[in-house]
Amino acid sequence: MPEDSSTETQTPPGNADESELPEVPGHAQGRGRATHRIPFARLALEFVVIVVGVLVALGFDQWMTTIDQRQLVNETLYALAAEIAENAVTLDRRMAYHDGILPGLVENQRAAERGERQSISISGALPEGLGLTPLRSTAWELASVTEAVRHFDLPILSTLSLTYSLQESLHEYDRIVSAGIIQPQFFAATDQPGPIIYLGVMVSDVRAREDELGRFYAETLRHVRLQLGDPEAGAVVEVR
Repeated sequence: MPEDSSTETQTPPGNADESELPEVPGHAQGRGRATHRIPFARLALEFVVIVVGVLVALGFDQWMTTIDQRQLVNETLYALAAEIAENAVTLDRRMAYHDGILPGLVENQRAAERGERQSISISGALPEGLGLTPLRSTAWELASVTEAVRHFDLPILSTLSLTYSLQESLHEYDRIVSAGIIQPQFFAATDQPGPIIYLGVMVSDVRAREDELGRFYAETLRHVRLQLGDPEAGAVVEVR
């Protein structure tokens, strides 16, 4: 019996067209990994750009901080130069006054030691300028509060610290002296050798301390002006 021509020719299973076969999921992922590689070069470039940007920002911030610190230091040094110069003028006037009264006190001291009558009388009056002449330290205190001193060079900081320590020492000595000679018993016994000798020795000691502080004022002012590069920093213009 002849075969029906309409019967479909069956293709053996093993010869099926591979294009008609369904894709295996694992194969598709394998090709995806092969075609989508991680752009390491681009990521490395972006990383370098970010790091450079951060370093530039930090460097700029540090640069601005350094400028601010330098400005603070300069402004503080100018204030200190002005204060020291003014104190030096005040100290000169104070020393001139003490130089004026010392000869009479020394003469009184010698007369008292010889048992003679004193040539001058100081009864009932505290000599002007003993413990009554303020030497300012406002700029130094402000420098300590604002921590500007932390940014000073070590030589400047050492010089300023010692200068203001000597100034405070003189203040303290003035307070001790003033507290001693304003006692009623001191003036009640001014005709006796003890108080007269004490006052002369005290003023001589004050003058020695003033001389030492005056030398430190001059040296400190010179250092500050060198640091600022301004020989006129803190110059005091006296109005006659």
